[in-house]
Amino acid sequence: MAATTTDNHFMSEAHRTARDIEARPWPNPPVGAVVVCDGEIVGRGAHDGPGTPHAEVLALTQAGDRASGGTLYVTLEPCNHQGRTAPCVPLVIASGVQRVVIGIRDPNPHVAGGGVEILRAAGIKVDIGVMARGCLELIWPFVVTDAFTRPFVVLKTAQSIDGVFAPADARLGEPFYLTCDESLDEVHRQRRWCDMVLVGAGTVRADAPRLDGRRAEGSDWSPRRDPVPACVDTDLTTALAWRNDAVTVFTSSAASENSAAQLTARGTTVLRCDAVDGRVEPASILRRAHQAGHAVIMVEGGPRLASSFLAAGLVDRWLQFTAPTIVGDGVRWPVGFQPGLDHSDFHLTRATRSDRDAYLIWDRLDFLATRLVLTARRRD
Repeated sequence: MAATTTDNHFMSEAHRTARDIEARPWPNPPVGAVVVCDGEIVGRGAHDGPGTPHAEVLALTQAGDRASGGTLYVTLEPCNHQGRTAPCVPLVIASGVQRVVIGIRDPNPHVAGGGVEILRAAGIKVDIGVMARGCLELIWPFVVTDAFTRPFVVLKTAQSIDGVFAPADARLGEPFYLTCDESLDEVHRQRRWCDMVLVGAGTVRADAPRLDGRRAEGSDWSPRRDPVPACVDTDLTTALAWRNDAVTVFTSSAASENSAAQLTARGTTVLRCDAVDGRVEPASILRRAHQAGHAVIMVEGGPRLASSFLAAGLVDRWLQFTAPTIVGDGVRWPVGFQPGLDHSDFHLTRATRSDRDAYLIWDRLDFLATRLVLTARRRD
């Protein structure tokens, strides 16, 4: 369908409602909904996570009798299956709305009884594909990991035009930023969609990073809860000098029991992983993170950590920032490592400008092709 200006406006409100939440709803997808009657929003709702009411239920309940004859805008197809909560489609039908506008279809082809078909059979007009790209962005980690059968991994890198991550003369223990403020703001917004932000021991020593989303404060583009800061430290010596709050450290099975006990006593979560050639294995990190309940993980370490996840084929999305500057001597990709960005490895999802920086988003699964699939009409 060709979306009208009115449809775009109200779907953007549903999208904003899905984003402007306290905490990430993982492992459930974020969903927002608004009910519109006579050009006015009379109900609004966002899903808060497993076991809580779905966005449509909240919006329709708030609208009450005013929903009758109105339009429901929802970022994701209403469900018609019994899970932790009752299906939404019967409530939508009973509400009396005459039209439902959906961002994208349910990505799970195994869910019995497609919501769209049942709504149409009940005489409700249904349109699909309004703001489809933004609506798919909301649930992209859920789609890629098949409802979080494993963690979704986001890699963030920032480097100069000549491929330097940090200059050779950067002062130890003080953060160094190649990219501009707008890029830093975007990273912090992206962090708040993640359960954990992971760096290596070298980054901890060099930058003493906070790994929070403070620059996103006041924004309605992401949840308000910060991710868990985490680092990879094979022998725990760096972690002991890092910070005294609730962080997570991934280490090898051979790390000192005494050091682990000291960290645990001050609130740190120590997760032992498999190691190969003296280095903690990325796949083992993800297994342990998944066991600990982390659904989305951002890898923000330097080129060594980034290259290890790329080489293992574990990166789902790559946020790549390039600053328009030439640094010269400095920290680069490990010798012999060439990050592949050909079509077989990643698909270019977005290329844009972040103030003075170039900002590219690469996905291993084809985002644009998936969007077409999830906006297609299955049956009339």
